Amino acid sequence: MPRRRPLTATLAYTAAMLGLACGPDGSAPPPPTGPLVIATDDASTDAGDDANADASPDDATVAQNNSVGDAYAAVPEWSGQCVKSPGAIDVNLGNTPENFVTAAYCQVTGAMPSADIVSTWANNLRTLKYVRRIDVVRTFCSNAGSFPCSLTYSNPWQKTVLETDTCTRKTARDVGAVMLFFFGCPLGTNCTMDWANTHAWGMNGGDVTYGFGGAQPTGYYAPDNPGFWLRELLDARHAGLQFVAPNEYGNDTQYLGNLEQALTSIDGMGGGMQVALFDDTSNWGKVAGMSPAPTFADPQAAAQKIYAVQWQPFFTTITKAHWYTVSGTGGAPLIYFYNGGTLGPASGTSAVIAAMKQLFQADFGVAPFVDVDKGYGTVASADAQFGWDTFQDDPDSNYGWATTTGGLTFANSMVKWDSLGRDHAGRIATSSDGIFKDTTILKSVLQNTATANLLLLETWNDLGEGTGITRNYDYYFQGQWQQPDAFMSVIRAAQCSN
Repeated sequence: MPRRRPLTATLAYTAAMLGLACGPDGSAPPPPTGPLVIATDDASTDAGDDANADASPDDATVAQNNSVGDAYAAVPEWSGQCVKSPGAIDVNLGNTPENFVTAAYCQVTGAMPSADIVSTWANNLRTLKYVRRIDVVRTFCSNAGSFPCSLTYSNPWQKTVLETDTCTRKTARDVGAVMLFFFGCPLGTNCTMDWANTHAWGMNGGDVTYGFGGAQPTGYYAPDNPGFWLRELLDARHAGLQFVAPNEYGNDTQYLGNLEQALTSIDGMGGGMQVALFDDTSNWGKVAGMSPAPTFADPQAAAQKIYAVQWQPFFTTITKAHWYTVSGTGGAPLIYFYNGGTLGPASGTSAVIAAMKQLFQADFGVAPFVDVDKGYGTVASADAQFGWDTFQDDPDSNYGWATTTGGLTFANSMVKWDSLGRDHAGRIATSSDGIFKDTTILKSVLQNTATANLLLLETWNDLGEGTGITRNYDYYFQGQWQQPDAFMSVIRAAQCSN
């Protein structure tokens, strides 16, 4: 099926985000430059949806462990007693497949697993790309008659390195990524732990990873926190990205000031990060202020409405110095126009895009470069067109390729996928679910698009969709923990010489 974000998630996002407070006014001092090696605090865990259903942010514990070692050294291997857990099952206990299977089985049943159980599941974890640690735990719970079971996700790393270095380019290709900010952490909509398939620091407890200077040493993984934007942008820069494209729904522009604040902080740390706009049209006709949806049968009225709600606020809040502009266009900012299935008829799309370009030109003195979703059909006024779901549209290559106005070549790719927690809560993965959770596709796409002028990755951090490549603490594939920067490191190796 097409990999489109379901409207249930979008509407849930809306309810949560309208209730969140904006970030602090003014500017805070940026973190110090150079890598920050953070030894994490006292041992505790992030709990899953069931465990934290009635918890408040003050009650939530942070996924941290206090252990001395080199950066990204795993915590010591589990060697505890085989005891049934009186509460939540820790999905992240045990490092090797064998120790994990043993630890999980003990927590669920209170008995040691047979050698056959251990070897079978350990082999599955090493060889079957769709098998995840959570599937093993849920299978044991189901077999024990305790399904669904409450889950928790401890941090398997002793330290984390918060990179602040820049990238010395070794390729002419620009790389960007769609950046989501539709979550209400801590413990809110789109931020419960079982909803995501891998986890970021700061999801249900304040963490130094997302602090913002000395006045705000810790923060949540949330858009009302400037430290969220700062860390994501610094990680993107470290990975070798030139820009991110915030996925803006239209009723979330109150958070763009925090993005601008973070970009200004990065200017004082060597600069190098800019933003494009990913216009997600999914909310039209679904939320207050965006209902009813404009009809493309009246192109001028539709253009006025979409421009006023999405394009104008974005580029008014984000200063021109921080716009990502397309090479050779005289400073045209880049806009992706996504088909969320809410706007039409498609036959009017070209007139709407042309009218919005004119409105933009009048306000900002330059026409934007607009890359339009192929879901609208052929759009004559578009500067380029893309297909979002590269798994479906480009199953052999896993990336889209288009020649744009001006003869540039744009590529786009979705390099991961695991939306089971979002779409089918509690379900155990099978081979038919199309799960892709390792770096194989990313490496292939980076190699095969080396001659493109631009590559857009889909996405940087959509935890529920499982397409994200940002810093997460529990990437696990090929039978071992992967460093939190595993995907970032692959991009950096392809883009950077330092």
